[in-house]
Amino acid sequence: CSLCGRLAITPTMITNNPLVGIGVRQSRYVIKRVLKQSEETHTMTAVALDTQTNEQQVILKRLECSDGLLANRAKDVAYYERVTTPLAQLHHPLIPRVLDRFAEGKHYYIVLAYISGESIEERLYKLLRPLSEQHIIGYMNTILNVLIALEQQQPPLYHYDISPANILIEAKRNRAQLTGFQVPAAPNLNTFDARGRMSTIHRTTRKLLISPYLPIQDKPYDRRTSMYALAASMHHALTNIAPPHYPTYPPVRQLNLNVSPQLEAILARALQEDPVLRYQSYAEMKQDIQRLLGQ
Repeated sequence: CSLCGRLAITPTMITNNPLVGIGVRQSRYVIKRVLKQSEETHTMTAVALDTQTNEQQVILKRLECSDGLLANRAKDVAYYERVTTPLAQLHHPLIPRVLDRFAEGKHYYIVLAYISGESIEERLYKLLRPLSEQHIIGYMNTILNVLIALEQQQPPLYHYDISPANILIEAKRNRAQLTGFQVPAAPNLNTFDARGRMSTIHRTTRKLLISPYLPIQDKPYDRRTSMYALAASMHHALTNIAPPHYPTYPPVRQLNLNVSPQLEAILARALQEDPVLRYQSYAEMKQDIQRLLGQ
């Protein structure tokens, strides 16, 4: 874009999607462009225009309900209402606010505030080089503050999909925001394990979408998993080399000598495959990051 410098077309952009131009909630929200669409998770995320607020841009997330009996669909809608309520009640300056929730047809929709900026993933595509350590330290400190706030909710909230694509850098203030919260699929849409048992909401990383920013298996998913995913995202940002890395993550300075040994040590600890060897609390990791902020 000649005005803001953001990439107009990225390798991850979905072009020529048939949903563009479609309106939902009695045509209040008109889809402008589709950001993500997955058959595995039955979800779609798009930028839409809110025709009732001067065509203000919003993020529209679509979740699939059961196809068939109306009673099953009603159960799915009730389920989505319940599991998205904690997110709807959450008010944090660095998390996009939930503006609306509704069901229409065989889908459930969540409308979120649009944040003008670009993700770390988009910035890497644009610059074609690693991001600076100074910026990464600031982003990590900010996201750790967000994760601490999420853990203090009752019950605690987890993101489940921390990645460079879901860490957004605001255009005006250059602050990091955490976006892209996962919503567990309705029980009728869950897959079955090898013994024919339905998956539950008690999540391990094996039950999540396969993400290269997650450890092979954490049981259950907890704060140590979130810190692993944050460190994996920042390892990518500091090296411009995306995971997966097998059998383990290489030391970050092996790929970028401009990174300090101190930050390399923080990332190496957070990226241990064994959760016991990682940081055990957000505050512990944040303390080490804040030591670097003043340097």
